[in-house]
Amino acid sequence: MSEIGRRYWRTRLRRWPTASHTPAPGYTLLLPVPGDLPVFLELALVASAAQRAEHRVRTIVIPDRMTPAVATLVEEHRPGWDGPLEIALLPRPERWFLPALHNGSRNHGMQLYSGVSASRTSHVILHDADLFPTRTDFFERQYALCEQRGLACLGVSGVWDPWYAEHGLKLAATWDMCASVDWLRSYPPRDHIGHDGRLFAEAHTFDTTLLPQALTDPTLVDHTDDPESFVHFNYVITCYRFFQQQGAAYCDDNFRLLFVAIVTHLLGVRQAHSSFPSVGQLAAGAHSGSGPMRYPQGQDAAEQYRRFRQKLERLLTSDWVRPGSPAQVEAELADFDTLYGYEREPR
Repeated sequence: MSEIGRRYWRTRLRRWPTASHTPAPGYTLLLPVPGDLPVFLELALVASAAQRAEHRVRTIVIPDRMTPAVATLVEEHRPGWDGPLEIALLPRPERWFLPALHNGSRNHGMQLYSGVSASRTSHVILHDADLFPTRTDFFERQYALCEQRGLACLGVSGVWDPWYAEHGLKLAATWDMCASVDWLRSYPPRDHIGHDGRLFAEAHTFDTTLLPQALTDPTLVDHTDDPESFVHFNYVITCYRFFQQQGAAYCDDNFRLLFVAIVTHLLGVRQAHSSFPSVGQLAAGAHSGSGPMRYPQGQDAAEQYRRFRQKLERLLTSDWVRPGSPAQVEAELADFDTLYGYEREPR
């Protein structure tokens, strides 16, 4: 980033907008999504709708760009939603120029900024569209633990960057992190967004919220480390964009886009059906080598597929999945199972 760019963001995000309300007890569910890929918004809405909502005060959809599909999906889901379901746009002028920068980290940082600015609750939960809870009390439990322990933030996983652990820090990944709004606002938003900076007399690149976490009393930052409570296929949106760019040349070597095809069926998502290949089309292409995308071959691929299936099994046995869906998914994956020599253990 140029010096002009760094100066812009330091100045632009030096403070939060003034809060106009006393925070209410409870949490606001924040759904940052790519506006031009509506399938991920519908996945987030369908998965979130299955969650209990005793302490959820509001849900705010935050697209990185506004599109008619975003407005349509929110309008369709609003009547049956627990509590208000709203849209918060990125602030001006970022909503105009950020799409041209193609900077996912900056988009995410500004989505956090918009969501926290619009929240009216003591806490927020920052949901990832490619994370799927396996229990209906997932959000409620995160909020309850964070609030009862008086934490600044509580994640569901440790941060992916080992640099922090090497310096004795236990930080939380941002996906589905519950955070105190007072804590978030106690640091200027420019500290929360992804940026290059210094800590421990070293230069480092800080992802969303990680610098404030590193500067916070370590007893106030934690993560639950309960991998059975969710299924998370990281980088699915990034892979989806690669597939859009490369088409049939794209190799789904971690089966992330196969996962998208599965969950769109499992959750009854409609938006993807007209634009994304079905599991059957992907399986036929995997066998023939001439399908919508490529799939890996060999022993390493078989092991990767085995790990994928074990991860998927946790989702198929979740307590909110529609009756009959697991058996249908198993049938659809039969060709992939044969291709990779996978045999599922009896449930």
